[in-house]
Amino acid sequence: MTRRLHFGAFMRPISIHTGAWRYPGAWPDANFNLARITRLIRTLEAAKFDAFATSFEPFTLLSALAMVTQRIGLVATASTTYDEPYHVARRFASLDHISAGRAGWNIVTTGNPETSHNFGSDLHLEHASRYARAREFHDVVTGLWDSWADDAFVRDVDSGVFFDPGKLHVLNHKAAHLSVRGPLNIARPVQGWPVIVQAGVSEAGRQLAAETAEVIFGAASSLADGKAFYADVKGRMPALGRDPDALKILPAAFVVVGDTVDEAKARRAHLDSLVHYDSGIRSLSIALDYDVSGFDPDGPLPDVPESNASKSGRDRTVAYARANGATIRTLAAKAGS
Repeated sequence: MTRRLHFGAFMRPISIHTGAWRYPGAWPDANFNLARITRLIRTLEAAKFDAFATSFEPFTLLSALAMVTQRIGLVATASTTYDEPYHVARRFASLDHISAGRAGWNIVTTGNPETSHNFGSDLHLEHASRYARAREFHDVVTGLWDSWADDAFVRDVDSGVFFDPGKLHVLNHKAAHLSVRGPLNIARPVQGWPVIVQAGVSEAGRQLAAETAEVIFGAASSLADGKAFYADVKGRMPALGRDPDALKILPAAFVVVGDTVDEAKARRAHLDSLVHYDSGIRSLSIALDYDVSGFDPDGPLPDVPESNASKSGRDRTVAYARANGATIRTLAAKAGS
């Protein structure tokens, strides 16, 4: 079998770097300018990218972009902690029909503890509980996608039979975290199931990916770490009855282009310098789940306690700080990228 590289662009929805809007020649209004986003996704599609992933209100945006593209995958982030499986199943089934089978679900458990304040609670679920709910959530959503057989809708005009009741499945799910009857009120998605994507690289995140995902985003800081991550995640799959080749690993790469390495490094340094310190220190504190805004910006990162937010993100930041002797100011600029 010929092996192929797969490329996805993860954008929010323009760039993941918070200083990019200030870069010379950039479009400062692009995050809320559909014409700009349309131009970008068409460029990505022409370049044979597999997918465009976004965390901007994704279903509104991706439904619009489905109308101006033909082949590129459309990956939306949807939280298993701050949403309900019936809603998520319905939205992705709709996007899959609208796009003729190009939808993908990026499963996240939501690491930022402050998100809870937007959903009527001052408490953020513990990390282990978030992943336990996510695993059950996946089963409910995919079960709802299976509500109808592929050929359930007869639509026989002469007889008046619209669908075959024998090809309707009622989920009737009741377990530790969720209770959902079903069925879904949308026909089976074009793909059967939209593509399942996962981004967590903690122990719980790796296990969730091994059990459920077709794509996992990786964020290794070295080739050795990347190889270890690859071997670990794929090594879990045979015992779960899954073929390791069924999971594609997409390592994160922030690409800066220059005619020489030195030019590219200079451009990256300029880009990092455009991250406002107030924004960067806030991003850093969120990544660490620990407020470091009161420490000397030009001093070292203090000891940071364990996190109930994104454990992998916290660990990468601390490891980078220790390995490179990075100051808080440097880390704040890096956190904005």
